[in-house]
Amino acid sequence: MNITKTSTLAAVVFSLSLAACGDGSPANTEADTSTTVESAADADATTSGVPVDFLWVVDGSSSMCQEQNALGEAFAAFTRRLERQVDVDPRVAVVSHDVQCDRDEVTVFAAKGVFNTTPALEFPPPCQERRVRDCFADAACANMDCVVRGECPVGDPECTCEGDLGEWTCRHPNTEQCVENPNGTLNSQCVRHCTEDADCRALFDDERYVCQKPSANQQDWGCIRPPLTADCPESLPSVLDASNLDLFRCLATVGVNQEKCFKYEQGMSASLMALEPDGPNPEQGPAFLRDDAWLVVLYVTDEDDCSVAGDGVIDEDHYDTCALLPTTDDGGPLLPVSTVAERLKALKADPTKVIVTAIAGDSTAGTSEQVQRERDAYLAAKADPKTCFHQSYICLSSQGTAEFGARYLALTEAFGANGAFVNICDDSGLGPALDAIADTVATTLRSRAR
Repeated sequence: MNITKTSTLAAVVFSLSLAACGDGSPANTEADTSTTVESAADADATTSGVPVDFLWVVDGSSSMCQEQNALGEAFAAFTRRLERQVDVDPRVAVVSHDVQCDRDEVTVFAAKGVFNTTPALEFPPPCQERRVRDCFADAACANMDCVVRGECPVGDPECTCEGDLGEWTCRHPNTEQCVENPNGTLNSQCVRHCTEDADCRALFDDERYVCQKPSANQQDWGCIRPPLTADCPESLPSVLDASNLDLFRCLATVGVNQEKCFKYEQGMSASLMALEPDGPNPEQGPAFLRDDAWLVVLYVTDEDDCSVAGDGVIDEDHYDTCALLPTTDDGGPLLPVSTVAERLKALKADPTKVIVTAIAGDSTAGTSEQVQRERDAYLAAKADPKTCFHQSYICLSSQGTAEFGARYLALTEAFGANGAFVNICDDSGLGPALDAIADTVATTLRSRAR
């Protein structure tokens, strides 16, 4: 677990570009489903805990399905860990990174900074199970069942194991030269096919898996773990409090937006659009933010931020490399990170009561020198003129790949001790990252109480 701490955590804004929900049933399925944000004046005056307003910004790209599930599953442990250290009076809201599409309540439920109130009920085919491997033919994927069962290493296509093996196919670039990126990461994957739900449940040892069949073509059939939202209310309250935090796994499953208007992610813009009184949701933010509360913003994502300034746009040729573009300070389209930090701090009369954290991609190397070398190698590969190398990533875990969240790192560093950056790449899921953030928030709140 790599964690970088920055300033005293005064307000934590959670922004998740990750897609996850837990498998527990909501304890209160009859909770108020109104989408109206309760004003601070209406809050329960008898609550004795430290008031903290949490904004989670969750990545809704197709690479975040596993993370959205993992987030929902780990949230209860996150709240327990926080509660063991400090008494908190929470308010919680969730937005997605999508600020370009219009909400249509059909395929787009969370966009443009509007608090999510609709749980995703399904994930698209790009969320089907796959494993990164150096392959240019299906034969190189033949033993991947052995890998999933823990009987062979992922990088050894020659390893054998006992038992029946299912069908895997290799998804690879058009030319073999593009399989490996300049920084050593791979652009090829093995995808698991199936015919029945039982195939997937037996292999992944999880009864929640299904064999998704989006078409009559069996090559499109694959194992997938659906959103764990089947028992969620159709409509959710836009803001949660201590009485209904069990519904968080439903809110955090913002789903996957594959619409053409969602081509680059703007997590930072989404958080500002959600909360600023002069933004596109002028009543939502002031009603959510309590005068005496801390603000905690948390971004969860496996890609870097590409928030543009004003009405700016990014050309299609730069979609995959948008985070490398210059900011408006240097004649480019991106919103400067320093500007984002200033605007987040301006949301509170006391800017030291804002905490900003991010769960995003970074090197998993053991030393600071190795980390910097891997960051530099990633940035060089991403900027390579050969477009197939623009899919380069910096880390890989059981949940998938992740790009280096350089802008998110810079944002958390702008908050000093009030910021924390945690690596999303961890084979054990999001639990360790959320533990680190809970500890950071608790430590900051306790330090101000002394």
